Amino acid sequence: MDRQKLALVLSVITILVVSSTTIVFFFGLTEDDTINFYVFGDSQGYQGGVEQIVTAANLYRPNFIFHCGDLTPFGQENQYQAIKTVLDQSMVPVYTTIGNHDVKNGGGKLYEEYFGTSRYSFDIGPAHFTVFNTSSGDISSQEFSWLEQDLTQTDAEFRFVFTHIPPFDPRTGEDHSLINSTASTQLMSLFEEHDVDVVFTGHIHVYNETTINGVRYVITGGAGASLYADEDSGGIYHYTNVTLHKGNLIIEPVILDTPSLPRDVVAVRGLVEDVTLSLADLLQMGVITGYSSFQNQYDNWRGHGTYSGIAISELVELVGGMGINDTLVVRSFDGYAQEFSYSNVYPNATWAEIQGSMILSYAYNDTSVLDWADGMRLVMIPPDGGYSNADAIQTSETGDVISAGARWVRFVSLIEVISG
Repeated sequence: MDRQKLALVLSVITILVVSSTTIVFFFGLTEDDTINFYVFGDSQGYQGGVEQIVTAANLYRPNFIFHCGDLTPFGQENQYQAIKTVLDQSMVPVYTTIGNHDVKNGGGKLYEEYFGTSRYSFDIGPAHFTVFNTSSGDISSQEFSWLEQDLTQTDAEFRFVFTHIPPFDPRTGEDHSLINSTASTQLMSLFEEHDVDVVFTGHIHVYNETTINGVRYVITGGAGASLYADEDSGGIYHYTNVTLHKGNLIIEPVILDTPSLPRDVVAVRGLVEDVTLSLADLLQMGVITGYSSFQNQYDNWRGHGTYSGIAISELVELVGGMGINDTLVVRSFDGYAQEFSYSNVYPNATWAEIQGSMILSYAYNDTSVLDWADGMRLVMIPPDGGYSNADAIQTSETGDVISAGARWVRFVSLIEVISG
């Protein structure tokens, strides 16, 4: 059933005549005419937070739950399948809109196949809900016209709008909002003109509520992706619980567990983007396979074998790349970490001859994570098949290296670009 039809079912009034008594059922409303719904965004491949939200919804039965976009790391079919499988467990209706991560690599078409249109509206009781598409970072004239028409035609007492990217960034000195400032201004004017009560968005990985000219803007981007602020500034994993009761509107964040990634999942965090990738995601990317080994701190050679994985540079490009002065930190699940330079990630001819490709390996001698005890592991694959202690020193900006083996981080859980 498509969203428009489902919304109609939710808001329809059914009248049954039993003897001389007329019984009126308001589907989609509780007995006291309360509307309750959950809003969240930016799970980006981490399903744990979404699972918690669905569990809460199945227990407390809000009218619906709404995902504000970035359901996937980069719009691949297995990623859509993964989030759809979790959302399908919901016993209440699920609504979504599309995010900028979801349209990557042609993912926009897959979004429509799995979730339908990203532009629609529906009514429940006295409230009108409008959903539109900002996944490109801008809003087209056609999208704006549709939005304007939808808001013009409704006479609902309460009006809620949902999209992925907010028209402004509430953080001081940051700008992770729509790229077209003119479009942002036009949108905010439109919301004010049509008495929109609340605009819900994601994209910025925080919880924030800001009221401008009578319109409440709620950013709820904390369903699993890496946070963009500390806790005091809204950097919390959460979903937003919204309740409308007798004209009173209550909006409050509900804390989710901090993500705990299994060993076959890795988080990649850039300066403005991040993704959470499963082994299934990595298997969709270009594989590098090669023979290698390393020298430990006692000058003994270890790790002889064939490794398969993804170039670290390809993973970094998923989150916006890195600058020449930036640092890459590769961290294990137990907190162990190593720092690498731009030249390790994007080696010139000299460094490529010494260290070879720098990969996140998920398989060793045809044994894959989880069966491979060391994986996921950072691995260098030099042309001569051996990464020595001397090689490690020559391919370190500081030269402060314990051993080549120490550079090969085991159980990688986080790859993060740090600004230089």
